[in-house]
Amino acid sequence: MSWPSPLERETVRHVTRVDGDLDAQLLDIFFDQVPMGIAVFSTDLRLLRCNKTWAGFFTHYLGAPADWVSPGKHIFELLPGQEEAVAPLLEGVLAGNVVRQAAHQVATEEVTTYWDVVFAPTFVDGQVAGFVDIVTDATERVRTYEKLENRVAAFTVIADAMTVEHPLPRTLRQVARSVRAATGSEAAAVIVWEDDDLRDLTEYGDDGLPDGYREAVEEAYALGVSSPIRAVTTQTEVTVIRDFRSTAEADPCYAPLHPMWVGMDFQDTVVVPLGARGRCVGCLLLYVEAGRQLDVDERVFVQAIADQTAVAVENSRLFADAESHATLVERQRLARELHDSVSQALFSMTLHARAAERHLASRTTDDHDPLALSIATLSELTRGALAEMRALIFELRPRAVEEEGLLTALTRQAEAINARESLTLKVRGPRERLPVDPRAEEHVYRLVLEAMNNTLKHAGARTCEVDITVDQGADRLTVRVHDDGRGFDPDTVPAGHLGQTTMRDRATAVGGTLEVLSAPGAGCTVTLTLPIARP
Repeated sequence: MSWPSPLERETVRHVTRVDGDLDAQLLDIFFDQVPMGIAVFSTDLRLLRCNKTWAGFFTHYLGAPADWVSPGKHIFELLPGQEEAVAPLLEGVLAGNVVRQAAHQVATEEVTTYWDVVFAPTFVDGQVAGFVDIVTDATERVRTYEKLENRVAAFTVIADAMTVEHPLPRTLRQVARSVRAATGSEAAAVIVWEDDDLRDLTEYGDDGLPDGYREAVEEAYALGVSSPIRAVTTQTEVTVIRDFRSTAEADPCYAPLHPMWVGMDFQDTVVVPLGARGRCVGCLLLYVEAGRQLDVDERVFVQAIADQTAVAVENSRLFADAESHATLVERQRLARELHDSVSQALFSMTLHARAAERHLASRTTDDHDPLALSIATLSELTRGALAEMRALIFELRPRAVEEEGLLTALTRQAEAINARESLTLKVRGPRERLPVDPRAEEHVYRLVLEAMNNTLKHAGARTCEVDITVDQGADRLTVRVHDDGRGFDPDTVPAGHLGQTTMRDRATAVGGTLEVLSAPGAGCTVTLTLPIARP
């Protein structure tokens, strides 16, 4: 058996038959049967009479008991805390005017409602004897309008992000804020992943969640959490995960998130995948109360928001790629110009300085001749400048390490350092290309440069040696940087010195380990070990 909807259902109520004046009957029918609240007040603002609809508002919205509304009560006793909002309306009606106000707000600590209000005066012998308060519930209309405004705002945020250069995290935060407001969710988050396993968060934005929530999510992933959220992102539709919180609170892998949920009122989650170019790039996540049902309209809205957000994410990536490409092109241009102009000029100066040295040496045997000393100094300076320029051109060239290899890259830097510093720096290693991923090779290059620069800045060393060895049997690459400087205690590095932290971060990024051995007066040895691929 199918039941009619509430809009179609008929209601029949027995009415006591009363004979009498027709006008009085019509008044009673109007007063008791119309779906609007009607109340009659005296000039001293005390209730004389009201219909069931008017009294029902207090029970429905304010949780008042059935006998709360009774004749004789003052209007501000019925509506405590509303004096400031209602006083101007009362002033107008007691002056003999009909006062109307649409969507008049009545707010308490627990609830906010909106009523369309009409205050109309009653007269006896030409004097105001009281007034009638006629109210219609406008709460649903106002909330629907607010939802519409929030939905429009959400689409506007995304459209703005696509036309104006906004940072993606800011856009995601605004999307989360707008969707949370439009759906009435406890909290909302937008998560963007980089990898196909959906574990490495690249971008994130939320609203209604405590500070540090992203970091807690990443900690949970690191603990190996098997999230049902990631499982449903392989789908293309809105999915509600029932009892998500209870399930997660029983899982120790979710421990970093447990304290974050204290004080939050949610049980279920709504997951909307962000699909771009046929793959999932993240999800829109809503935290909602237990049993929350999304109607068709809400599902269409959140899906549309997710689709537009996915486009914003993809646009941001394309913009970043284009910007990166433009930077690489500019670096290539600078490298070419430096090579074709400044570098060639320095090379020519070096040849002329050497020729001048040889010519002067054939004419005098005085090692202290001022001209000979000046030419020798000039020759040394030009050789150093040329080495520096070659190192700079190498750095400017995109993929230089990938193209020429780690050993060549470090050798160029060593030549530049030897030319300008009193430090003797040697680089040794296999001439053939290392069996290392190019991205890992770049990290190793930067790590060794950091170690070399630390030697220059802090060690006071005379020599520094870089040894690169490959152990095919153990599938391991080892890079060792050793200097004969003053050394230090690795456990007491002053705050603000980030060299070791940076190197350890790079080692971790390539799946390697870093060891720093040093002691006061004993020099320093930095050893990086990382796995390599078999040929």
